[in-house]
Amino acid sequence: MKPDIAIVAGGTCDLSLYKDILADAFIIGADRGALYLAESGYQIDIAVGDFDSVSPSEVEKICKFAKELDRLSAEKDETDLEHAVKRALRLTGVIHILGATGARLDQTVSAINLLKLCHDAYREAYIYDANNRIRLIEGHAVIKKGRYRYVSLIPYGDIMVNVSLKGFKYSGEHITLERKSSLGVSNEIEGDEAEIECRGYLYVFESED
Repeated sequence: MKPDIAIVAGGTCDLSLYKDILADAFIIGADRGALYLAESGYQIDIAVGDFDSVSPSEVEKICKFAKELDRLSAEKDETDLEHAVKRALRLTGVIHILGATGARLDQTVSAINLLKLCHDAYREAYIYDANNRIRLIEGHAVIKKGRYRYVSLIPYGDIMVNVSLKGFKYSGEHITLERKSSLGVSNEIEGDEAEIECRGYLYVFESED
């Protein structure tokens, strides 16, 4: 089995940015994301979706590159991306979700909330776009300094989350982050890594700008 799973959705996505992730991953294309993969010459392990965002000729192109086609009804109770994530959860490995953000803010928020689905399955999962990497944490987490300059912490679920931070520009113990406040936005890691301890769930947004 390949070590990681890469899901490519139909939002804004430049696959050239993710060659390292895609090189050895089990690849799932969700609807138009499968077309992005086919047009870039990637072999798709599973292509899923109702494919209402692609033409019949584009579906034919997807089929040429897909080992398995999981065609869904257009009338369903989940997005194509949610179905792709559920397929990924049957496998092992870290889940990398690409192309989940874009012009449709409703789709973007819905996609980010799917990280809770992965968390509940005890799976490490990330959403990426050109400027950001997003994950959901609970309890303790270590954030290593890398390409991303800023780290923002936003509560998920609970109205307030108690947080202790170490190794950040703005650190401290027993800080209260509230959903109605922007207090956790745009922190920075001072050394090689920083630590987060929280009581509750936090989205961690790592951003370049």
